[in-house]
Amino acid sequence: MILLLDIGNSFIKWAWLDSAWPKCVRKGLPDLSDADELLHAGEDIPTVLNEAWSNLPKPKKVWATNVASDEVSLQIQEWIEQYWACPLKFAESQSQSAKVINAYPNPEQLGVDRWLGLLAVNVAYSGASAVIDCGSAITVDAIDASGKHLGGLILPGIKMMRDSLYSDAHGVNELTEAETPSGMLFATNTATAVEVATVYAVVAYIERVVMDMQKELGEEFQCVLTGGDAEEILPMLSVTVEHNPVLVLQGLSLAMQRGR
Repeated sequence: MILLLDIGNSFIKWAWLDSAWPKCVRKGLPDLSDADELLHAGEDIPTVLNEAWSNLPKPKKVWATNVASDEVSLQIQEWIEQYWACPLKFAESQSQSAKVINAYPNPEQLGVDRWLGLLAVNVAYSGASAVIDCGSAITVDAIDASGKHLGGLILPGIKMMRDSLYSDAHGVNELTEAETPSGMLFATNTATAVEVATVYAVVAYIERVVMDMQKELGEEFQCVLTGGDAEEILPMLSVTVEHNPVLVLQGLSLAMQRGR
């Protein structure tokens, strides 16, 4: 089996891929519904890896994507070398993969997680598609029906928005009031007002962007929501999106079987 790793700024997500799957790639994306994850931000990485991975079977190889720091990547590499001693390969953004053409003049400047999401939606849908990744940053990327990347948008994620208020707005970081009762629109304390409003800000942004993309890209347009905060945002959206928490891992499997 091949171990797929999605190393984000806060979490490491992983799933197993049958090594025979690349031979069946024309059937679409692999089913990675057994994916798991762990929090690494602020943690001792060797310790959390020991706790999560010590009982896993040794993989034949490891395919990975990393948007975290080089230090995080190095510690994960060292753990894999020490305990599994198997080949490890990292994906990189490319100028083109199959039908998908990167819009960035310098392809490596497009975050690899964004690139892999585009590869996945291009296989999943026949028409124009977009990926909204709700992680540490909220990224939007779109491709047309031919696979041409149209470009993207980047917005601070929910936690980043909240942290900016906690660090820059006097007194907000000191508040610890109880949460507003569920079902109420308006908060009755400052801390919860920050928590609720940041979600509303992201929801409003996504809805406007999706509606504008729908007008520009046409009726066959498909939008996929992924990332760690997607589940918090999804219930509040009034626009139609598909939730796929393993989209980046699926794109990783495509990139690697194509030799990327």
